[in-house]
Amino acid sequence: MARKAPLTFSQYFRLDQDQKFDFLDIYAEGDMPLFLDPFGVASLGTKWSVECGNEIATYFQCLIDSIKQGDQKTIRQLLHALREVNEVGLGYSSGRSRGNGIGKVQAEQLLHAFATSEAAKSGDIRDIADCAILIPGISSDKISDITANILKRRLVKYTQQQCAKYNIPTQRVPVNKCFDYKDLTFKSEYAQLPVVNGRAKILLPDRAVRVHPELSKDKYYRDFVLEYLQAEHARAFDSLARVLKNGKVVVRITDLKQKYPMTADFLLQFSKEHPAVLENYKQQLRESVVRQSNDRLKIKRKPLRGVDRINILKGIPSGIGGASQFHKFSLDTLSALLGDRVSNPKFEEKINGDRKRVDIVYNNANNNGFFRELNDLHKIKCPKIIVECKNYGKEIGNPELDQLNGRLNERRGRFGIMICRNIEDRETLVQRCKDYVNDNNNYIIVLDDAEMGELIMLSEQPAEDGVDKFLNAKLDELIM
Repeated sequence: MARKAPLTFSQYFRLDQDQKFDFLDIYAEGDMPLFLDPFGVASLGTKWSVECGNEIATYFQCLIDSIKQGDQKTIRQLLHALREVNEVGLGYSSGRSRGNGIGKVQAEQLLHAFATSEAAKSGDIRDIADCAILIPGISSDKISDITANILKRRLVKYTQQQCAKYNIPTQRVPVNKCFDYKDLTFKSEYAQLPVVNGRAKILLPDRAVRVHPELSKDKYYRDFVLEYLQAEHARAFDSLARVLKNGKVVVRITDLKQKYPMTADFLLQFSKEHPAVLENYKQQLRESVVRQSNDRLKIKRKPLRGVDRINILKGIPSGIGGASQFHKFSLDTLSALLGDRVSNPKFEEKINGDRKRVDIVYNNANNNGFFRELNDLHKIKCPKIIVECKNYGKEIGNPELDQLNGRLNERRGRFGIMICRNIEDRETLVQRCKDYVNDNNNYIIVLDDAEMGELIMLSEQPAEDGVDKFLNAKLDELIM
């Protein structure tokens, strides 16, 4: 069964594929493992990018001033308005916990990070780069989310310009929480935007997006702070310095790390004492973004390899903080694994008069393979493939399985998939699923991290029926 390459935004709207687009050609469904970079925005060198830079600076100045003044109301308004901007279609990165987005819990974490930061209280935070380096809990992927939130109104206008340029149809849709830098508040409004399968899309300038965000505590610590300290200790020829047989004086990085562990307090103190080092880091960031080529981005937009997907899965934290990322990973990965067996993926689809939501819903394309056999051989009705994702740190139980069982009926179908992180007592779990078969003819298969990894690797094998055989084996556990 052939795997389908992800459909891009331009392909969805049937744009001429021979032309070069100004915008990042995101996937029509799912996220690209890329990040919006505030330095990338600044590198555009246009009036629009200058205005974006002013809005980012205004937001952070207001936030820092509020922290210094102890204005809890304004702090909460500024941080609680931040939410994952699903419309931009950017997401996780291989091997790390990325693209978690900013939900209610994480907004509280951001609030705590800023409110307790000595760097914020002392006024040592001057720009968005300082936040990523000097405030604990503010990682480079969060900077991408924050930037998208602050610039949402500007990005909407950019999208409208691109739609006019390329004759892309738009619809009037609600846009939540747009930052108004004039009165320093977030406002919801309506705007004309392109819509893909019922979901609005916001486009980004191609050059404003990066494969790997350069804003990084690790990079600053490793390549600038330790490098500076290494030279200083070698010059001073102190207890950390060693003399090699050839007479060369060296200072080992491992010794420096032991003496100067990477903590927020240390980075803040070092940056206060050596401001030129921090400024040098930020200057190199600016230069790095300018050098970045669009060709490199295009290479990275190829479908992820199996090992990349497995590394991404390993990096997603269990629990509420990683739930959004886990759901998006599951959608993107299942879509790649199932290929043309399914079609028309829906994310957080509303059911029962909008009272409930299903994490993922596919149409059964009824092509050759597992889902056609469900219909034809096993007589299991499945016009829709219902999927629930549980990013729990503990094993799922009856309530979670009962929830998915309740989603299945004669209209939607009798087959569902539960994706979870870990299964400890597989025998008991399979028996629970058999009970649903016996009670109401509903079939539920459960996949944990290990089995998702196995499926991912099977999908890359030359034999195209590996995924079908795996799913059939899971079905056999219920009916044999």
